Amino acid sequence: MEFDNHERKAIEKALNHWQQQGRISAEQAEDLRQHIETRKPEQQIARYFFIIALSCTLMAFAAIFIGEKLLERLRVYFDLGYLTISVLMAAIASAWLYYLRKKHDTLRTISYEIYLVLGALAALTSLVYLCKVTGFGDSYSLFLWWATILLIFLSIFFRSKALWIGALAAFMGWYGAFSYTFSTDHLFLGMNYPLRFAVFGLLLTAFSWFQSKIPRLIEMQRLTYMAGLIIFFTGLWGVSIFGNYHGWEEWMKVRQTQVMVYGFVFGVAALLALYLGIRCRDDTARDLGILFLLINFYSRYFEFFWNSMHKGLFFLFLAVSFWFIGRYIERRRKKGKDA
Repeated sequence: MEFDNHERKAIEKALNHWQQQGRISAEQAEDLRQHIETRKPEQQIARYFFIIALSCTLMAFAAIFIGEKLLERLRVYFDLGYLTISVLMAAIASAWLYYLRKKHDTLRTISYEIYLVLGALAALTSLVYLCKVTGFGDSYSLFLWWATILLIFLSIFFRSKALWIGALAAFMGWYGAFSYTFSTDHLFLGMNYPLRFAVFGLLLTAFSWFQSKIPRLIEMQRLTYMAGLIIFFTGLWGVSIFGNYHGWEEWMKVRQTQVMVYGFVFGVAALLALYLGIRCRDDTARDLGILFLLINFYSRYFEFFWNSMHKGLFFLFLAVSFWFIGRYIERRRKKGKDA
């Protein structure tokens, strides 16, 4: 397996430590070292350029096919129907994805993911024109629903993490469009946008647990888990600022102290994620708990204490608070090491 220089040193350090403790023999350690390959700097640079290329491809696709509507101009010029364009793009996508399926073993992971994204964009273009033929194009929620289904299918079939991220983004877009369509006075089931996305993130996080039980989906479970937590905490952050009010005018009439309870709930959720992350050795929950705890502190400071509290006292309070958190984490680490 290939690792960068930092990862290789960490692995070799772990092998030496296990060998000294007698957990593995010298022969086993040497055999494992034989399978460690250092990723060359030019390979790492090439990976960065591939990522830049993917970003540029997405922007080019948006500029050409969405902004300039190049396909629409070609369709009008050649007098082609929506169905013809849909079939043509579906054929291009199918041929490209079939080619990638055959060449999978000869491509590096990052290259394979980038090429899959190109095929998925062609498939989504086909879906756009198919929706225009069927009339589904009049509703964003229906298009995003079918886009979610398509990307989920492609990500599972090709075992692509990039397409799974796209499927999650499309699903989140569908949820936003669907909840907007069926909202009353900007509230969906009594929830404004921040609260409904906090609930959405919580449900997505819960689904990641079931996902870990499904063999075909287990590879993407971590991505779902991380996305769910990020959406959940971002939604809670919005709720801690705007409360659960349906509009700007209503929110402007509310005193800041009336939404203080939401900030308290946000802080408790971040602390709970931090505690469970430390206790269960879940780096994602721990790191996001710390991040959004900081965001909560800063948000409450700007809301309530920016004009009244001395800036130095606030940051001193933060320093002392996180010093105690850091000391608690260090004690648990030492306790686990001694056990």
